[in-house]
Amino acid sequence: MKIFSTDNNERNYKSKVDREIGSNTIEESEISPSRRVKQEKKSSFRSRVRIEEISNTILFIAIFIGIWQIAYLSGIWPEVSLPSPIMVVESFYDLIKENTLLVSIGMTLYRLLIGFAASIGIGVSIGLAMVKFSAFGKTMSSFAIGLQSFPSVAWVPFAILLIGLNDLGILFVVIMSSVFSVMMSAYSGIRNIPPIYLKAAKNMGAKGFSLFRYLMIPAATPALIIGIKQAWSFAWHALVGAEILMAASMGIGHILLVGREFQQMDQIIASMITIFALGMIFDKIIFAKLEDKVREKWGLRQEQDVEKK
Repeated sequence: MKIFSTDNNERNYKSKVDREIGSNTIEESEISPSRRVKQEKKSSFRSRVRIEEISNTILFIAIFIGIWQIAYLSGIWPEVSLPSPIMVVESFYDLIKENTLLVSIGMTLYRLLIGFAASIGIGVSIGLAMVKFSAFGKTMSSFAIGLQSFPSVAWVPFAILLIGLNDLGILFVVIMSSVFSVMMSAYSGIRNIPPIYLKAAKNMGAKGFSLFRYLMIPAATPALIIGIKQAWSFAWHALVGAEILMAASMGIGHILLVGREFQQMDQIIASMITIFALGMIFDKIIFAKLEDKVREKWGLRQEQDVEKK
Protein backbone atom coordinates (compact mmCIF):
# COMPACT_ATOMS: atom_id res chain seq x y z
CA MET A 1 0.00 0.00 0.00
CA LYS A 2 2.79 2.40 0.74
CA ILE A 3 4.36 1.72 -2.61
CA PHE A 4 1.02 2.27 -4.31
CA SER A 5 0.44 5.54 -2.48
CA THR A 6 3.96 6.71 -3.31
CA ASP A 7 3.38 5.92 -6.99
CA ASN A 8 0.11 7.80 -6.89
CA ASN A 9 1.81 10.80 -5.28
CA GLU A 10 4.51 10.81 -7.94
CA ARG A 11 1.89 10.60 -10.68
CA ASN A 12 -0.16 13.39 -9.14
CA TYR A 13 2.98 15.54 -8.83
CA LYS A 14 3.96 14.89 -12.44
CA SER A 15 0.47 15.66 -13.68
CA LYS A 16 0.49 18.89 -11.65
CA VAL A 17 3.84 19.90 -13.08
CA ASP A 18 2.63 19.09 -16.58
CA ARG A 19 -0.47 21.22 -16.06
CA GLU A 20 1.63 24.12 -14.78
CA ILE A 21 4.02 23.82 -17.70
CA GLY A 22 1.11 23.65 -20.11
CA SER A 23 -0.52 26.71 -18.54
CA ASN A 24 2.79 28.58 -18.74
CA THR A 25 3.21 27.72 -22.41
CA ILE A 26 -0.36 28.82 -23.05
CA GLU A 27 0.29 32.11 -21.25
CA GLU A 28 3.54 32.61 -23.18
CA SER A 29 1.76 31.85 -26.44
CA GLU A 30 -0.89 34.38 -25.48
CA ILE A 31 1.69 37.03 -24.49
CA SER A 32 4.12 36.64 -27.37
CA PRO A 33 1.68 37.73 -30.14
CA SER A 34 0.79 40.89 -28.18
CA ARG A 35 4.45 41.69 -27.75
CA ARG A 36 4.99 41.04 -31.41
CA VAL A 37 2.16 43.42 -32.28
CA LYS A 38 3.63 46.10 -30.02
CA GLN A 39 7.05 45.69 -31.62
CA GLU A 40 5.54 45.92 -35.09
CA LYS A 41 3.61 49.07 -34.11
CA LYS A 42 6.76 50.58 -32.66
CA SER A 43 8.82 49.82 -35.77
CA SER A 44 6.08 51.12 -38.07
CA PHE A 45 5.85 54.30 -35.98
CA ARG A 46 9.61 54.83 -36.25
CA SER A 47 9.59 54.24 -40.00
CA ARG A 48 6.68 56.67 -40.30
CA VAL A 49 8.62 59.31 -38.38
CA ARG A 50 11.71 58.79 -40.55
CA ILE A 51 9.70 59.11 -43.76
CA GLU A 52 8.07 62.28 -42.43
CA GLU A 53 11.46 63.76 -41.50
CA ILE A 54 12.93 62.94 -44.91
CA SER A 55 9.95 64.40 -46.77
CA ASN A 56 10.06 67.59 -44.67
CA THR A 57 13.79 67.94 -45.34
CA ILE A 58 13.33 67.48 -49.10
CA LEU A 59 10.47 69.99 -49.11
CA PHE A 60 12.54 72.57 -47.23
CA ILE A 61 15.51 72.13 -49.61
CA ALA A 62 13.24 72.45 -52.66
CA ILE A 63 11.69 75.66 -51.33
CA PHE A 64 15.12 77.08 -50.48
CA ILE A 65 16.49 76.31 -53.96
CA GLY A 66 13.39 77.84 -55.53
CA ILE A 67 13.81 81.09 -53.58
CA TRP A 68 17.52 81.09 -54.44
CA GLN A 69 16.78 80.70 -58.16
CA ILE A 70 14.18 83.49 -58.03
CA ALA A 71 16.69 85.81 -56.33
CA TYR A 72 19.27 84.96 -59.00
CA LEU A 73 16.85 85.65 -61.87
CA SER A 74 15.73 88.94 -60.33
CA GLY A 75 19.21 90.40 -60.91
CA ILE A 76 19.34 92.23 -57.58
CA TRP A 77 22.89 90.97 -57.00
CA PRO A 78 25.51 90.45 -59.72
CA GLU A 79 26.44 86.96 -60.80
CA VAL A 80 29.79 87.25 -59.02
CA SER A 81 28.06 87.81 -55.67
CA LEU A 82 25.15 85.40 -56.11
CA PRO A 83 25.63 82.50 -58.55
CA SER A 84 22.76 80.26 -59.59
CA PRO A 85 22.18 76.80 -58.11
CA ILE A 86 23.34 75.26 -61.41
CA MET A 87 26.64 77.13 -61.19
CA VAL A 88 27.17 75.78 -57.66
CA VAL A 89 26.44 72.25 -58.90
CA GLU A 90 29.05 72.77 -61.64
CA SER A 91 31.53 73.93 -59.01
CA PHE A 92 30.82 70.75 -57.04
CA TYR A 93 31.49 68.72 -60.18
CA ASP A 94 34.79 70.50 -60.83
CA LEU A 95 35.97 70.06 -57.23
CA ILE A 96 35.08 66.36 -57.27
CA LYS A 97 36.63 65.86 -60.70
CA GLU A 98 39.89 67.43 -59.54
CA ASN A 99 39.72 65.28 -56.38
CA THR A 100 40.03 68.46 -54.32
CA LEU A 101 36.75 68.17 -52.44
CA LEU A 102 37.15 64.58 -51.25
CA VAL A 103 40.75 65.09 -50.13
CA SER A 104 39.79 68.30 -48.35
CA ILE A 105 36.87 66.61 -46.58
CA GLY A 106 39.14 63.76 -45.49
CA MET A 107 41.80 66.13 -44.16
CA THR A 108 39.29 68.30 -42.32
CA LEU A 109 37.58 65.30 -40.72
CA TYR A 110 40.98 63.88 -39.75
CA ARG A 111 41.87 67.09 -37.90
CA LEU A 112 38.39 67.35 -36.42
CA LEU A 113 38.27 63.81 -35.04
CA ILE A 114 41.72 64.03 -33.49
CA GLY A 115 41.05 67.41 -31.88
CA PHE A 116 37.57 66.43 -30.75
CA ALA A 117 38.73 63.13 -29.23
CA ALA A 118 41.54 64.96 -27.40
CA SER A 119 39.09 67.56 -26.07
CA ILE A 120 36.76 64.81 -24.77
CA GLY A 121 39.59 62.98 -23.02
CA ILE A 122 41.07 66.13 -21.49
CA GLY A 123 37.68 67.63 -20.60
CA VAL A 124 36.33 64.52 -18.87
CA SER A 125 39.58 63.98 -16.95
CA ILE A 126 39.71 67.56 -15.68
CA GLY A 127 35.97 67.48 -14.90
CA LEU A 128 36.44 64.38 -12.73
CA ALA A 129 39.40 66.02 -10.99
CA MET A 130 37.20 69.05 -10.32
CA VAL A 131 34.63 66.79 -8.66
CA LYS A 132 37.28 64.96 -6.63
CA PHE A 133 38.94 68.14 -5.35
CA SER A 134 36.21 70.64 -4.50
CA ALA A 135 38.50 73.65 -4.08
CA PHE A 136 40.06 73.03 -7.48
CA GLY A 137 36.58 72.53 -8.96
CA LYS A 138 35.22 75.83 -7.69
CA THR A 139 38.24 77.76 -8.93
CA MET A 140 38.47 75.98 -12.28
CA SER A 141 34.74 76.30 -13.00
CA SER A 142 35.00 80.10 -12.88
CA PHE A 143 38.03 80.08 -15.18
CA ALA A 144 36.39 77.57 -17.52
CA ILE A 145 33.25 79.71 -17.93
CA GLY A 146 35.40 82.72 -18.74
CA LEU A 147 37.59 80.83 -21.20
CA GLN A 148 34.55 79.18 -22.81
CA SER A 149 33.28 82.63 -23.81
CA PHE A 150 36.44 83.21 -25.91
CA PRO A 151 35.72 83.32 -29.66
CA SER A 152 37.52 80.50 -31.46
CA VAL A 153 39.38 82.94 -33.74
CA ALA A 154 40.89 84.56 -30.63
CA TRP A 155 43.03 81.45 -30.15
CA VAL A 156 44.46 81.62 -33.68
CA PRO A 157 47.09 84.39 -33.13
CA PHE A 158 48.11 82.70 -29.89
CA ALA A 159 48.51 79.35 -31.70
CA ILE A 160 50.48 80.94 -34.56
CA LEU A 161 52.99 82.59 -32.21
CA LEU A 162 53.20 79.65 -29.81
CA ILE A 163 53.19 76.66 -32.20
CA GLY A 164 53.34 77.99 -35.76
CA LEU A 165 51.45 77.65 -39.04
CA ASN A 166 51.01 73.88 -39.00
CA ASP A 167 48.50 71.18 -38.14
CA LEU A 168 49.47 71.21 -34.46
CA GLY A 169 48.47 74.86 -34.29
CA ILE A 170 45.09 74.05 -35.86
CA LEU A 171 44.55 71.18 -33.41
CA PHE A 172 45.42 73.49 -30.53
CA VAL A 173 42.70 75.93 -31.63
CA VAL A 174 40.16 73.10 -31.94
CA ILE A 175 40.96 71.67 -28.50
CA MET A 176 40.95 75.02 -26.70
CA SER A 177 37.62 75.95 -28.30
CA SER A 178 35.78 72.76 -27.31
CA VAL A 179 37.45 71.33 -24.19
CA PHE A 180 35.77 73.68 -21.71
CA SER A 181 32.27 72.65 -22.78
CA VAL A 182 33.09 68.98 -22.11
CA MET A 183 34.80 69.87 -18.85
CA MET A 184 31.84 71.83 -17.47
CA SER A 185 29.26 69.27 -18.59
CA ALA A 186 31.17 66.45 -16.86
CA TYR A 187 31.63 68.56 -13.73
CA SER A 188 28.02 69.75 -13.49
CA GLY A 189 26.58 66.37 -14.51
CA ILE A 190 28.32 64.52 -11.68
CA ARG A 191 27.69 67.25 -9.10
CA ASN A 192 23.96 67.29 -9.93
CA ILE A 193 23.47 63.59 -9.20
CA PRO A 194 20.69 63.29 -6.55
CA PRO A 195 22.29 62.53 -3.15
CA ILE A 196 19.75 59.77 -2.53
CA TYR A 197 21.29 57.79 -5.40
CA LEU A 198 24.72 57.97 -3.80
CA LYS A 199 23.36 57.05 -0.35
CA ALA A 200 21.44 54.09 -1.74
CA ALA A 201 24.47 52.83 -3.66
CA LYS A 202 26.73 53.17 -0.60
CA ASN A 203 24.20 51.35 1.58
CA MET A 204 24.29 48.47 -0.90
CA GLY A 205 28.09 48.30 -0.64
CA ALA A 206 29.18 50.32 -3.67
CA LYS A 207 32.33 52.35 -3.15
CA GLY A 208 35.42 53.54 -4.96
CA PHE A 209 35.66 52.67 -8.62
CA SER A 210 32.46 50.59 -8.64
CA LEU A 211 30.48 53.60 -7.37
CA PHE A 212 32.04 55.76 -10.06
CA ARG A 213 31.64 53.16 -12.83
CA TYR A 214 28.09 51.97 -12.20
CA LEU A 215 26.41 55.07 -10.76
CA MET A 216 28.20 58.37 -11.30
CA ILE A 217 29.08 57.99 -14.97
CA PRO A 218 25.64 56.64 -16.06
CA ALA A 219 23.85 59.32 -14.03
CA ALA A 220 25.97 62.09 -15.57
CA THR A 221 25.66 60.75 -19.12
CA PRO A 222 22.66 62.90 -20.22
CA ALA A 223 24.43 66.13 -19.23
CA LEU A 224 27.68 64.87 -20.74
CA ILE A 225 25.99 64.12 -24.08
CA ILE A 226 24.67 67.69 -24.24
CA GLY A 227 28.14 69.06 -23.53
CA ILE A 228 29.72 66.81 -26.16
CA LYS A 229 27.22 67.97 -28.81
CA GLN A 230 27.96 71.58 -27.94
CA ALA A 231 31.70 70.89 -28.05
CA TRP A 232 31.28 69.30 -31.49
CA SER A 233 29.76 72.51 -32.89
CA PHE A 234 32.50 74.59 -31.25
CA ALA A 235 35.14 72.32 -32.75
CA TRP A 236 33.63 72.74 -36.24
CA HIS A 237 33.62 76.53 -35.93
CA ALA A 238 37.18 76.61 -34.66
CA LEU A 239 38.52 74.18 -37.26
CA VAL A 240 37.16 75.93 -40.35
CA GLY A 241 38.20 79.33 -39.02
CA ALA A 242 41.68 78.07 -38.18
CA GLU A 243 42.10 76.49 -41.62
CA ILE A 244 41.22 79.82 -43.24
CA LEU A 245 43.26 82.13 -41.00
CA MET A 246 46.27 79.82 -40.72
CA ALA A 247 46.31 79.16 -44.50
CA ALA A 248 46.12 75.38 -44.31
CA SER A 249 47.47 73.65 -47.38
CA MET A 250 44.45 71.31 -47.57
CA GLY A 251 40.97 71.24 -46.10
CA ILE A 252 37.53 72.75 -46.50
CA GLY A 253 38.87 76.00 -45.08
CA HIS A 254 41.48 76.01 -47.82
CA ILE A 255 38.73 75.80 -50.46
CA LEU A 256 36.96 78.74 -48.82
CA LEU A 257 40.24 80.68 -48.76
CA VAL A 258 40.89 80.05 -52.46
CA GLY A 259 37.32 81.01 -53.33
CA ARG A 260 37.67 84.28 -51.44
CA GLU A 261 41.02 85.13 -53.03
CA PHE A 262 39.78 84.49 -56.59
CA GLN A 263 36.21 85.76 -56.00
CA GLN A 264 34.64 82.40 -56.80
CA MET A 265 31.37 82.61 -54.92
CA ASP A 266 30.11 79.33 -56.38
CA GLN A 267 33.08 77.53 -54.80
CA ILE A 268 32.47 79.28 -51.48
CA ILE A 269 28.80 78.27 -51.47
CA ALA A 270 29.78 74.71 -52.42
CA SER A 271 32.11 74.59 -49.40
CA MET A 272 29.41 75.98 -47.12
CA ILE A 273 26.93 73.36 -48.35
CA THR A 274 29.55 70.67 -47.70
CA ILE A 275 30.06 71.86 -44.12
CA PHE A 276 26.30 71.94 -43.56
CA ALA A 277 25.83 68.44 -45.03
CA LEU A 278 28.64 66.94 -42.94
CA GLY A 279 27.28 68.49 -39.76
CA MET A 280 23.80 67.19 -40.51
CA ILE A 281 25.06 63.68 -41.32
CA PHE A 282 27.08 63.41 -38.11
CA ASP A 283 24.18 64.72 -36.06
CA LYS A 284 21.67 62.25 -37.52
CA ILE A 285 23.95 59.19 -37.61
CA ILE A 286 25.89 59.59 -34.35
CA PHE A 287 24.56 62.18 -31.93
CA ALA A 288 20.82 61.74 -32.53
CA LYS A 289 21.03 57.95 -32.13
CA LEU A 290 23.27 58.27 -29.09
CA GLU A 291 20.88 60.74 -27.49
CA ASP A 292 17.89 58.50 -28.26
CA LYS A 293 19.60 55.54 -26.61
CA VAL A 294 20.37 57.59 -23.51
CA ARG A 295 16.82 58.92 -23.36
CA GLU A 296 15.39 55.43 -23.82
CA LYS A 297 17.61 54.06 -21.07
CA TRP A 298 16.45 56.77 -18.70
CA GLY A 299 12.80 56.38 -19.70
CA LEU A 300 12.56 59.82 -21.31
CA ARG A 301 11.37 58.77 -24.76
CA GLN A 302 7.75 59.60 -25.47
CA GLU A 303 7.15 57.76 -28.73
CA GLN A 304 4.37 55.67 -27.20
CA ASP A 305 2.65 58.79 -25.82
CA VAL A 306 2.89 60.47 -29.23
CA GLU A 307 1.55 57.34 -30.88
CA LYS A 308 -1.46 57.27 -28.52
CA LYS A 309 -2.23 60.89 -29.31
